[in-house]
Amino acid sequence: MVAYMGTAAALPRRVAIARKVRAQPRRLIPLAVVVLALIAWAGYRAWAARQPYTWAGTVEARDIAVGSRVGGRVKEVLVQEGERVEAGQPIVQLEAGDLNAQRLQAEGQLLQAQAALDKMMGHTRPQDMGKTRAQGGPARVEPRPPLTGSLAEQVARARAELTAAQVALDKAELDARRARSLFQQQVNTRADLDTAEASLRQARATRDARHAQLQELQQGTNADIRAQQGAVEAARGRLEAIDVALNELTIRAPLAARVESLDLRPGDLLQPNATAATLVEDDQLYVRIYVPETHLGKLRPGSEVPVRVDSFPGRTFTGVVENIASEGEYTPRNLQTPDERAWQVFATRVGLREEGQQQLRSGMAAYVTVPK
Repeated sequence: MVAYMGTAAALPRRVAIARKVRAQPRRLIPLAVVVLALIAWAGYRAWAARQPYTWAGTVEARDIAVGSRVGGRVKEVLVQEGERVEAGQPIVQLEAGDLNAQRLQAEGQLLQAQAALDKMMGHTRPQDMGKTRAQGGPARVEPRPPLTGSLAEQVARARAELTAAQVALDKAELDARRARSLFQQQVNTRADLDTAEASLRQARATRDARHAQLQELQQGTNADIRAQQGAVEAARGRLEAIDVALNELTIRAPLAARVESLDLRPGDLLQPNATAATLVEDDQLYVRIYVPETHLGKLRPGSEVPVRVDSFPGRTFTGVVENIASEGEYTPRNLQTPDERAWQVFATRVGLREEGQQQLRSGMAAYVTVPK
């Protein structure tokens, strides 16, 4: 009986000890979780430290908007969207309208102005008229020989009259001196002296009048010629402006490119300076990325970097850093901590090599990686 009671008393103690042993592993679980988390975090940091920097960007291309400075009705569309064009190749042809008639009118006005100038200068050269007919337009004003026409004759006549008046003045002065000498010698009378001096004054006044007439004629002639030369240049300017407008009727590609958009049909009206087509220089593709300030030292112009796109998984294209912006963007007002300095980014252009130019398209998402 005593032994049974001792065994019964020891039973609770054993149960307590068993429960305590079973509770020990449960207390170690949080500690194990913390240890595993620390190991995972350290492993991630080690893995992340070995990964290269990756910056997302977009494949871009230089667009060219072509059009006409005069506008008009579309006569013919010569290319289609997606087609490659060469430099100078016509893209759209516009109707001429009344520009050809305006050119004929302007050419006629230039011929009239040139003829008036030739008549004024008194010198029309037949070879100039032949050159006008051969070149399809009036010849430019060439330096002329001395004046020989109507105005030149007036100038020559005035110059001759001035010479005659000068000769008459010289004779009158000689007669006046002779009359004074004879009057002093009491050979001539006072009336003879007065007559000689009156003739001298009349000859001097005639000479002055002829001189003023010649100057006025010469100045007027030169001014008239310059004015008519201005009229010729103005008429030539109008003709050249119409030629420029006629040339603007053909919209051409300024350089080799691909037609990105062209939504015109014959009969459509195109406004002056409006965009007729958009061209893309698909041989000048590049990727634009934004590099944080803290990583800016990883790049330099001229260095090659790998470029990946989602459209070609597993492929890597070669890019070359062409330019890094000299000014940052998205800059906060106060840059105090390293984390805040990372908010400032610099636009960077990465040009694509030839293999990328042929397969990639503008607008694709791209990723540039740089080793740490």
